[in-house]
Amino acid sequence: MRLLLTNDDGFDQPGLLELENSLRGLFEIWVVAPLNHCSGTSQALGLYSSMELRREGERKWSLEGMPTDCVKVALMEVMKGSPPDLVISGINPGANLANNILYSGTVAAATEAALWGVPAISVSVDVVGGVAPRFDTASWVLGRLLDLSIQSRIPHGTVLNLNVPGCAREELGEWEWTRMGRFSTDMPFTHMEPDRVFTYSRYRPLPVHDKEGTDVGAIEKGNISLTLLGSDRTSAHTPPLLEPLSGGD
Repeated sequence: MRLLLTNDDGFDQPGLLELENSLRGLFEIWVVAPLNHCSGTSQALGLYSSMELRREGERKWSLEGMPTDCVKVALMEVMKGSPPDLVISGINPGANLANNILYSGTVAAATEAALWGVPAISVSVDVVGGVAPRFDTASWVLGRLLDLSIQSRIPHGTVLNLNVPGCAREELGEWEWTRMGRFSTDMPFTHMEPDRVFTYSRYRPLPVHDKEGTDVGAIEKGNISLTLLGSDRTSAHTPPLLEPLSGGD
């Protein structure tokens, strides 16, 4: 099976290197990942600057662009004629849960693949306190899913968003299918200069509406969270009636 690996932290970061090292002997591995750190860039594109593609090793390139650019360039240029069977984005140091899914470059890269019909998985590991990210645990969990040929079970146009607790694999809880949570409050700003200069505060856990069954709830219980995310942004709600716009007076 041919895999494309990418991330939003940079081509030389330990989460991606863990993926490469654990999968290279088992699959045909291709890597196109950002040259620089791109966390929080979501589905942004490098529309207004040139993007240099640099060879970093055998079937491995860095791109001076965003995570979404990396997937586009990989599919349209680097792997043209030999497309991947699966795209894996990660391993991100820090869970991508609830509202943060929408800002994540890790999830965005996987979403770009799903938009073009390529099965895709975004992989993140929770970071607890000052403990180093347990990339090894997340890599083991991903390996178990690949053993089950998970790529053939992901619905067309859908991303499997995988979040793994930051612990040893022996301490993992259950595997739990979840829905995307929604924070009930937002992260406050830090005022560098009152009412003029702001920065985002350091991340901390936020309360969630109806936590049971959510990705946030699963991780808090020490469970592995698996969430199917659609790339089609059409709402499932029934549209409101617009009779006044349909003619007449």
